[in-house]
Amino acid sequence: MEKKTSARRAIVLAIGLLVLASLACSQAGEILSPEEATARAIEAEKPDIVMTADVVGGVDFDPGDEIEFVGTGYLVPLKKNPGDRSAYSHAARGDLGVVLGSQVVDGEVWYQVDGPSGEGWVQAENLEAVAGEEAATEGFQAGDELYLVGKGYLINILNEPGGRLVANQERGVVVTVVGSADYEGEVWYLIDAPTGEGWVKTENLTAEKP
Repeated sequence: MEKKTSARRAIVLAIGLLVLASLACSQAGEILSPEEATARAIEAEKPDIVMTADVVGGVDFDPGDEIEFVGTGYLVPLKKNPGDRSAYSHAARGDLGVVLGSQVVDGEVWYQVDGPSGEGWVQAENLEAVAGEEAATEGFQAGDELYLVGKGYLINILNEPGGRLVANQERGVVVTVVGSADYEGEVWYLIDAPTGEGWVKTENLTAEKP
């Protein structure tokens, strides 16, 4: 008996929704079939998704910005669509990625990002600017000619920041800055030396002749 009563209530509720949708459309000068009214009712239940460029005056990240995944757990969930409940992939906390776009869903800002595990949508609270990003863009610039310095006669040149040794270069040699990066809170520079290109720490470069 209770099952029949519940079923009747569900039917009555569905009919009521269709009637309300039809009345609303009639007042607007439209005449809809039950199927069209049902489609309108379903559409009305979808979350409001709008581009942040139209709604938010100043989002934290712009397309092309480099970000770091953060969160309370080791894994950060990536969603196929902004507002999805289930994750289809994960990024590790501390992984780096690039912002592709952004949307607002139910008042929350979501970012589409490209990370080590692929593209996906992440809530703004799970993203931070790359640590040391400002420091890496200050100081020496690409094209600067500098001198190698250090405690010993030979300066170690690595294949990447914190990586393996690829060459040794004499102290006092003139090198050219190619680029820079932040690694574990320290700024490293990619240089073009007589022995080839490689990475050194900031402390191994000076603008003044030693």
